[in-house]
Amino acid sequence: MKQASVILAAAVLSQAAAADLSLNAPDPCRAEVSKFEQAIGFVRQNQGSQAAQELKDKLLPAKLENEILFKEGYCGLARYIREKKLHR
Repeated sequence: MKQASVILAAAVLSQAAAADLSLNAPDPCRAEVSKFEQAIGFVRQNQGSQAAQELKDKLLPAKLENEILFKEGYCGLARYIREKKLHR
């Protein structure tokens, strides 16, 4: 089940990048973070809240996310997402 979730998440991240629903976003860093959140939202819709939360906690724990946002803002969070290859 978890392996299927990870595989689905990879496919979802690719689709979210291709669909890029945030082209008109004024802040490119927020737009990049938004893509990640949209992918998690897709998992939530298709596999439920628990699966989405487990996936997000595995990829980007809430404590770490809050720490990065506080210290570096959305651009720091976007950089982390890129470095860990959590997009596309």
